[in-house]
Amino acid sequence: MAIRYRKFQPTDYVIKVKRGNIIEEGAGLSCFYNTMSTSLIVLPTTAFDTGFAYDDMMTADFQKISVQGDISYIIADYGKASRMVNFSYEGNDREYEQVCKEAKLTMAKRMMSLTKVYTATFLSNKTVKEAVKVANELAKALRSALRADETVKEFGLEILAVSVLGIMPQPDTRKALEAATREEILKQQDDAIYKRRNAAIEQERAIKENELNTEIRVAEKAKEKKEKEMETKRMLQEKQAELDAGKIERDIELEKERRHLVDLQTENEKKKSDARAYDSQVLLRTLAGVDAEIIKTLMVSGMDSRSLIAKAFAEIGDKADKIGVLNVSPDLLETLSRG
Repeated sequence: MAIRYRKFQPTDYVIKVKRGNIIEEGAGLSCFYNTMSTSLIVLPTTAFDTGFAYDDMMTADFQKISVQGDISYIIADYGKASRMVNFSYEGNDREYEQVCKEAKLTMAKRMMSLTKVYTATFLSNKTVKEAVKVANELAKALRSALRADETVKEFGLEILAVSVLGIMPQPDTRKALEAATREEILKQQDDAIYKRRNAAIEQERAIKENELNTEIRVAEKAKEKKEKEMETKRMLQEKQAELDAGKIERDIELEKERRHLVDLQTENEKKKSDARAYDSQVLLRTLAGVDAEIIKTLMVSGMDSRSLIAKAFAEIGDKADKIGVLNVSPDLLETLSRG
């Protein structure tokens, strides 16, 4: 019989078994145990990381691709894990390290096998073009599938995280995809240039259309202005015509009045002439039987000096053929004009 004492770390979950029954368990136990009748099972409480890499995954279009990723998990049920995998502790730390290493390898192989099955199933429904783009989608699908897997639960494991680091096609396939992608990029570039040119043409067309519309509106405004000017001019001409017509009517009325006045004046002059003629006829009838010398004497008696001198010169002029020389001095003229 050998009684030993062992103090375990807080990251160790210890199960103490005697005669097939668990008598004590917990994380970081410190205990005495009999090596002849008592067994210790020590399981790590820390997380495990298992990487995976598959080079023979087949897509829906029969193209091989490579998948790399990582799985993180822990032991959630220490009783199930201790029954499925050997974590026994025999008292020798070096031997336990080897046992723990083999146990972790066993769980990792199981995890990788399950992951490969789910990965193959997922990628079998994707073409190679689709597969290289679904790393995140594949990671989510693997995490859901492993958490629901009965084998994982039987091992007492809990999936913490699944990450897909890369999905790569074969070199030839990758070159073909790169070429196709390059052509697609060039096509997109050409389409962008075409769209940009079309946009520039459309913008230029819109500018020209706006300019044309502006010219049309300017022409319409000019036309409206011209029409208003013509209308104003026409109205002014009509108004001027009305004024001219009024002036003509007034002139006509004035001329009528003038003609009426002339007629009246003519009538008056005619009446005056008739009156003078009548007076002359009366005078002539009165003087018809009177001697001419008497008439002359009456006429002379009513004349002033100038009239008499004028009459004398008139008679001299009538008898000029009988007069030889007639001298009229300035003094005589001055004396005559004074008289």
